[in-house]
Amino acid sequence: MNSPIFGIHYLIDGFGLIAKPGLRRFVIIPLLINIVLFIGLFFLLRYFVNEFNVWFSSFLPAWLHWLSAILWIVFFTSFFIIIIYTFVIVANLIAAPFNSFLAEKVELYLTGNIPEERSLLDNIKDIPRIMGRQIAIIGYYIPRALLIFILFFIPIVQAVAAVISFLFHAWFMTLTYIDYPTDNHRIPMRDVREWLNQRRSVSLGFGVGVLVCSMIPLVNCFTIPAAVAGATKFWINEADQVAN
Repeated sequence: MNSPIFGIHYLIDGFGLIAKPGLRRFVIIPLLINIVLFIGLFFLLRYFVNEFNVWFSSFLPAWLHWLSAILWIVFFTSFFIIIIYTFVIVANLIAAPFNSFLAEKVELYLTGNIPEERSLLDNIKDIPRIMGRQIAIIGYYIPRALLIFILFFIPIVQAVAAVISFLFHAWFMTLTYIDYPTDNHRIPMRDVREWLNQRRSVSLGFGVGVLVCSMIPLVNCFTIPAAVAGATKFWINEADQVAN
């Protein structure tokens, strides 16, 4: 069972799970929040670019006014690229509380059980802790990512730096999303990492699938909830093997 294929299969299952009745709202609400956020950011930046364009054009002779059109092309192209590469990062932070609820509902859907009985008020009170754990994961990521970045500047080692970077980011994707179901059970992060290390091939397969889907426009809009659902199923299937 410890094969990368099973990890990819969990992600595929995740895409199927988020389409189930009762689970869709945990996908749609954070997605709408992200869409509104990026639309608002677009119009805000467009306003400042327009103001700059008017100011800049006032210094140009008539025969160079075509440069203002170039500025708009650069703006639209840059904004599109920013969306592609930052959507998942921003969406992860915004969707963190929803992802915790989604993991709980997926577990209920698959097993008929939930980690613990909590009221809506309890869930709302838990949001700062959930956000804090996600920030802690980012804190785990940054120094290791910087170390890998340095490898790209070391002769000979730089030849394998790209492979190391890809595998690390795949591992990090799995750690990020497995955190939601395990956090619902209050499993310490250290135990989660040990649990994943015991299932390294499946974990890497799952992370590679998430990485690839995150790079595909439109698909990446649904990758986060699918990864949460898939990671929850991954957890459930082997939860009895978690070290206490």
